[in-house]
Amino acid sequence: MKTSRLITTVDAHIGGEVSRVITGGVIDLPGKTMSEKLHYINNVDDSLRRFVLHEPRGGVDKTTNLVVPPTRDDADVGFFPMEANGCYPMSGANAICVVTALLETGALPMVEPETLVRLDTAAGLIDVKVRCENGNAIACTVSAPASFPVHLDHPIEVEGLGTLFTDVGWGGWYYGFVDARKLGFSIQPDEARDIAAVLREVGTALQEQVSISHPYDETINKINLGAFPFMTLDPEEGSNVHRFANMMPGGRIDRSPCGTGAAARAAILHSRGKMKLNEEHIALSITEGEFKMLLREQKTIQGTQVVMPEITGRAFIYGTSQLFLNPEDPYQMGISLSDMWGEAARGVNC
Repeated sequence: MKTSRLITTVDAHIGGEVSRVITGGVIDLPGKTMSEKLHYINNVDDSLRRFVLHEPRGGVDKTTNLVVPPTRDDADVGFFPMEANGCYPMSGANAICVVTALLETGALPMVEPETLVRLDTAAGLIDVKVRCENGNAIACTVSAPASFPVHLDHPIEVEGLGTLFTDVGWGGWYYGFVDARKLGFSIQPDEARDIAAVLREVGTALQEQVSISHPYDETINKINLGAFPFMTLDPEEGSNVHRFANMMPGGRIDRSPCGTGAAARAAILHSRGKMKLNEEHIALSITEGEFKMLLREQKTIQGTQVVMPEITGRAFIYGTSQLFLNPEDPYQMGISLSDMWGEAARGVNC
């Protein structure tokens, strides 16, 4: 066998949501900051993302995280998640998987009972406190980026559903939240196909009808990726347990509760008086994957009222991968077709 490229990954999941972590075969990307590196892979050379994500080496469900040397002295590593439709500044679920993979494989030293890992991301410096026992990362608490509402009760016209009201928030990326009860859902596994169909229509409406921009970070506004549609089932009286269903690129449902989405939702709940500082809430995914949500503090950044969320969860490593490229392979950059990839499809050798 001959190969002109070899990339190795450690493969983890939260609630069944795949998160591969590149551990070999990539040294770094051009750029003095993580924002510049993100811009490079999104706008200059997207070949690495296509190589690892597109079929047959990847798939629309295989988020892959690029780990690079940090661009700042106070961070341990830099990372960003690569998705089916592009690369993003930050992901809470993937941050948990990245830190778990690095600690449990010994790439970063583990200190029991707690290890602090600092991640350099395009959304800022992210602290991850890890409770460690017997060589395992038992619980990772991610200090999410400053989070805030962008729109509350924004009306959108959704094909087949009429007028819906969405809350849009930032928690490391943008999410447009719609009420599951008003749409007749309880966010259970047997509803996944129907929820995905509804969220695809909501996502189209969000893209066409809702304007979003980050109020103080121009680097984020240069990323041409829209808000993710997100369905929520808020707790009944006396409960702090929420159910979440977030649509991922390609039109599928996130198997994890979605860390940055949970952070954005916590900011919206706080703005509505439904979540207090230091009050623990639970987020469950459609597969019963669980995150704990907590708001550490409220403050003002450049005139914008924000909250500082923490998201706690656990990832599990389930395998490793080696991705090869035979120089004679006619599908050098792989395949992504609309039957599985939806709007993220690009074709063959794309």
